[in-house]
This record gives sequence, C-alpha cells and structure tokens, in this order.
Amino acid sequence: MHEEVGDKVQTIKCEILEDSINYLGRKVDRHGIRPDPDAVEAVLSWKSPKTDHQLMSFLGFANYYTEFIKGYADEVYPIQQLLRHKGKKFTWNNAAEESFQRIKKELCDAPKLGMPTAKGMYVLDTDCR
Repeated sequence: MHEEVGDKVQTIKCEILEDSINYLGRKVDRHGIRPDPDAVEAVLSWKSPKTDHQLMSFLGFANYYTEFIKGYADEVYPIQQLLRHKGKKFTWNNAAEESFQRIKKELCDAPKLGMPTAKGMYVLDTDCR
C-alpha cells in the first residue's frame, strides 16, 4: 500500500489528452518517438565545424540522439579522431565531412522508435516533489 505524501501537480506544466507532446527534444505520439522537428530543422542548417569547440558542440548534439542513428559509434568515429590529437591544428578532412553529412541525414530521416505495449510490467519513475 502506498502512503500519501502530499505531492502536488503544477497544472501549468501538465499536458493532458494531447495527441502528441514534445518532451526532452523528442516528439512523442501514439505512433512512437522521434526527434523533435525543431531539432531536425537545426541539424539541416548546421555548417561543417571549423574548430574543436564547434565539433564538440555538434558531437554533444548528435550524442543526445544516438538511439536514432544506426551504427552511431562507427559513423562518428572519423569525426572523433579529429579531437584525439590535442595541440595539433584542427584539420577537417573528407572522411570527417562524409561522416558529418551522413549523421545529419540519419537524424533528419530518423525512424520512429516503438512505444510500450499493453503486455508486460512497467515502472513509472518521476521527479516529483
């Protein structure tokens, strides 16, 4: 039996009976989960990195969406190699550009991830106070 602890819900933060919601950079609806269309739009206009900092920004963004990119670790490898040589001049090469463009394409063409089914047991973990 659960004991009542006096939790309250802030209705301004609630979306009830919606067909779809955007949540943590993902769009969730009855068909599945996919990257937020606004994030995909940002990827389309992302220019090739010219510095370590720009490259790390892109990798941070792409890492957040790894579940939507098939073979992500292999795909990102040529780009990550550019960061392994500290103190060396940043040099963007053809392999990195090809990898960069494939990652962008994968994010834009990302498949929908499946939703839980009625079968099985699930645990709802919330961050309520």
